[in-house]
Amino acid sequence: MIEFLDNTWKYEDDSLWKMGKQTKKWKSFDDNKPMKNGYIRIGLKIDGKPKHYLLHRLVYFFHNSDWNIHDSCRDNSIDHRNGNKLDNRVENLQNVNHSQNNQNKTHNNNKKLITGVLFHKDGRSKPWQSHWCEDKKLKTKSFATENEALEHRRKMMEEHYYCPRMNID
Repeated sequence: MIEFLDNTWKYEDDSLWKMGKQTKKWKSFDDNKPMKNGYIRIGLKIDGKPKHYLLHRLVYFFHNSDWNIHDSCRDNSIDHRNGNKLDNRVENLQNVNHSQNNQNKTHNNNKKLITGVLFHKDGRSKPWQSHWCEDKKLKTKSFATENEALEHRRKMMEEHYYCPRMNID
């Protein structure tokens, strides 16, 4: 079976549940309060030692037992497809590398931002710049308007890394 997620765990109604040792009742982790960074962290005892895991990583691991949950390298991230850190449904999670995960970022320190589009205030004729990764290299292109830059960014994301939440209308 799955390494440490034994028969006291289940995934039901789009939530990960664990059987309480004392209460003998199923508890969903979705009700846990998120940390300041927006993720839900779960404390477990593995071989008698306390260990913390992010809920979305546990959900992904529960459904992909060959994925290494203990590998914290930059190329082993779990991304929330719709950008909602509290939406831990398995169909909303995907294994990505660090670069792909950063391309999907839509918030920075709780401030809304549009990733991959910058505005330069230095008076250039094309102040809007679109950024994307292509073959592990950063690419840029300048535009006169924000909409042109956003549209180009969207096209490049579809070509080189598609994520549903990157669709910009």
